[in-house]
Formats: sequence, structure tokens, C-alpha cells
Amino acid sequence: MKQQIAIICVIGLLLLPVIAQARSFARWHTSMGSFTAELYDEIVPITANNFIDLANSGFYNNLIFHRVVAGFVIQDGCPLGTGYGGPGYTIPDEISPLLNHNQAGILAMARTSAPNSAGSQYYFTLAPTPNLNGNYAVFGKIIQGLENVMAIGSVPVGANDRPITPVNIYQLRILDLHVANIFPDPSETQYATTGTAMMFMVEAYAQTAQLSYNWYIDEVLQTGQNDFLYEPVISVSGNHTLRCNIVSSDSIAHDITWNIQVSTENQDEVVALQPSLVCYPNPFQNNLELSYSLKEPSELAFDIYNLKGQKVRSIKLGTKYTGTGSFTWDTKDDKGLDCPAGVYLVRMQAGKRTILSKNILVR
Repeated sequence: MKQQIAIICVIGLLLLPVIAQARSFARWHTSMGSFTAELYDEIVPITANNFIDLANSGFYNNLIFHRVVAGFVIQDGCPLGTGYGGPGYTIPDEISPLLNHNQAGILAMARTSAPNSAGSQYYFTLAPTPNLNGNYAVFGKIIQGLENVMAIGSVPVGANDRPITPVNIYQLRILDLHVANIFPDPSETQYATTGTAMMFMVEAYAQTAQLSYNWYIDEVLQTGQNDFLYEPVISVSGNHTLRCNIVSSDSIAHDITWNIQVSTENQDEVVALQPSLVCYPNPFQNNLELSYSLKEPSELAFDIYNLKGQKVRSIKLGTKYTGTGSFTWDTKDDKGLDCPAGVYLVRMQAGKRTILSKNILVR
């Protein structure tokens, strides 16, 4: 049975959020309607962040889709409107095997025949285009308004595949929602026993917008659960779904869904393998001692979050063997900066087997 070990310790200490790579969202407002894409900056940070920086600077506002090839792509990002312009620099090709041209609405960087020649121009696919895989950097996908993208792909064109009637981009902006770490991995089925608590966490942040978290079990809203951390107890065996709907006041929402297999099997073996974590002293000012005990060899890592769900420090200790150990955290974030007062979560991950526990140590 494939499970994960996670232990959370809530502590009072000194901390400031550090914004890590996270999934972002962009929205196009065009003369043929609006559409929204998710950007995979957590997978291809150079490509996505270049696009985000250009969008935030207003670079793409008031441009046109200068190239439309029916059944293939629509293309934008040329300040000249000819296909020959760019931002004045190029970026390296950042091609991930995790991202492919497998459907309509895939967002990727355009470039010349020369490697590492992408700059500002990008395209959306209008159909699966596997022949482009491995040659162009995919960095996003349409999640809303694909019908408007497809409509642009059907406009009449003239020479050089340029639309006869310009398709204007009035505004392209990055929305104020960023989704970073998600625990556990939604791509893996989670296993639990009836009456046993599980832990789920979504790390998200916004600059100025307000975020809310709505948790659903089998599409039933769980009242009173509006935090980034949720520990459900499911009492009925069988297959279940858990969905976290994160809503930003900047007119964007995002869903994360887990599949959960709940059984009534005996937990003796699971308990025997349970690790432990102690945070001392609490509250503290300068140093926090994290003491752990492992029942089996495990790859050990710690993540520290603030109460907004933002990860501020990541510590990887590598493989540790059966027994006890400890290390001291100096209350600095991942940038080496001192951290201001607050209450934070320490999450310990030890391999991929069973158990989770929560110790609340209030400041």
C-alpha cells in the first residue's frame, strides 16, 4: 500500500514569507473575447517568468495575433505585428518532457529555426501537434475560454497568414493567484483507513487579492473548513474524492482534486512504522531544535509554512536511518533573512509510507 508520512508541528516563532516558484494564471482580453491560461512556472521557470515579466510590463497590450494557421496555431508577441520583432533579447529553450503539445489550447514559445532564439512571441495550438514536441518550450494551457481561441483560429487570413481583420489584444495580465506546493501529490491515489485523519495542504498566495479555500468530499462542501490545511476523517470505506477550490477575489479560481481509497484494514503495521517530531522550545526566538525518530530508513525533508500557506524555508536532510536525530533551525528563511514573529507550520516528510500526526504548540 503506497502512502506518505507527514508530520506537522505548529510553532510560534519569527518568520517572513519567501515566494517560491508557483503556478500562475494569465488572462487575455481580445477583440474576439477573453480566455485564461495556467502557466507552469513551477516546471519551466525561465520561460514562464519571462512571459510573466513581459505581461506585467504591459509589453503584450495592444498587440495583434499576427499569424493564424487554421487547425494548427495562432501566434502573438511581436511588437511590430509582422513576426520579426521581439523584446531585444532571447532566452534558452526550456523544454520539459512533462509538457507536450497533446491538445488544443497548449501555450508555447515561438522561435526561429535557430536554438535558443525565443524572446516574446508565443502561440496556442488549435489541435494536438505532437510534431512540435521536443522542439518548442511549452509553458501553459488554456483553462477557460478555449472556444474563443478556436474562433480566432478560424478567421480569414491573407499573406503570411495574417488575419485580414486584425484580432486585437487589448490587455494581457497576470491574475493575482499563485498556487505553489500541494501535499500530497494529486496524481497519486491516497490510502487511508476508516476513522483515521489524513492531511492535505495547498500552498497558495496573492499579492493584494483575498483568497478563500473551499473543501469538498465527494462534491459535498465541508462547512467550517476554509483554511489551506485540511485534515478530514472519512468513516465510510470505498473510493472518495477530495477537492480544494481556491478562489481569488481577482476573478480566478483553481481546483485541486485527490482520489482517496478508504479501507477498514488493520493499522498495526502502519503504527509500528510511525515517525515522530518534537519542536523545542516553543515559543522561541533564535533557534528551534527539531528532534525526530524514524522506525525505518527514510528520505527526510522539512518544509516551514506561515499561516497563509506560503512556504518560507525548505530543508532537505537526505536519507536518514532508523533511530533518533536532530538539527537546529536558525529562524532564517530560504534567502538567509531573519524572520519576524508569527505562528508557523513545520512539515516533516519521511519517505512514502503512512502516517500523519499534528502537534499544536501555540505561541
